[in-house]
Amino acid sequence: MRLFLYPILILIFIVEVFFQIIFIADIKNLKKPILYFNPYCDQPYWDLEGDSSYDKKKYTYHPILSIIKKENEELYNSKSIKKNELIFYGSSFIDHKYFVPNYENKINFAVQSYGFDQIYQSYILTKDNFPNSKIIIGFLLEDIDRAVFDKRNFTKLKYIFNKNNYEISNVPVSLNETSNFNLHFYTYRFIKSIIFLSLNEFNYKKSLCKVEEKKQLFKFFINEIISKSRILNQNIIFVTFNFMNDVNDSNWRYTFVKDYLKLNNINHIDMTNVIKNDIKKNNSKISDYYNKEDFHLNRYGFSLTKFKIDEFIKQYK
Repeated sequence: MRLFLYPILILIFIVEVFFQIIFIADIKNLKKPILYFNPYCDQPYWDLEGDSSYDKKKYTYHPILSIIKKENEELYNSKSIKKNELIFYGSSFIDHKYFVPNYENKINFAVQSYGFDQIYQSYILTKDNFPNSKIIIGFLLEDIDRAVFDKRNFTKLKYIFNKNNYEISNVPVSLNETSNFNLHFYTYRFIKSIIFLSLNEFNYKKSLCKVEEKKQLFKFFINEIISKSRILNQNIIFVTFNFMNDVNDSNWRYTFVKDYLKLNNINHIDMTNVIKNDIKKNNSKISDYYNKEDFHLNRYGFSLTKFKIDEFIKQYK
């Protein structure tokens, strides 16, 4: 038994030392957090990835939302009533270069890195400016996962459940804050990740990690938005997006969001379903709707989004 055990332990020790050197020395070519951590539930993944850059001509620091668009800074800092406006909130799809030109003169609070908690908070901070308005909230279904982190592309707010209520934490955020150093057993993490991926078509999205926490947070955000919107007589329309690989291979996020919005009679444009219907109608391919630069929708895909939004809005005229 010892003849087998000792060599195995020595091998594990050597491998672990190798992994530790990679991360401590920050060897970029070999440091691959995706091989050790699940980006949909493991905070260390984002801590190790480091901060992302952002266009400082377009965005500016915000103590609660991390960053906001400079053009909207005044709306966050003061109350300025806008009547009968069409307002956009969301993340990367609503902040995309192929989407924004479709509503060039409209107020758009979406920021490409936002999680659903930041989308919610951007609405809460600015909602009073837009009574009697039509509000479009568009998000990638994976934005739900982002709410469980206190750092992603950069340090961000986080909602925690305390005494039967959700409270905002980790604010004011500091974009210059460095992540705390944590020692990890990378050999174990590596083996665990490889086993999971091999059993789940090499797709971390299939993980059910923290799924109940994510669902409860989403319900809280949705319920709060709908409650506040009724007071302000706002018409809320949610628009959901998926990446191309998820159109015909949906996960728990798609079913959960669709069912919850339908159950609560909330306006919902399901772009995954819209694309599927358009594919049948025009005998086209999924790739005809997505661009190869960043895997978001292309001009045609976003023109289809605009068509559906405008069609929905006509119901309120």
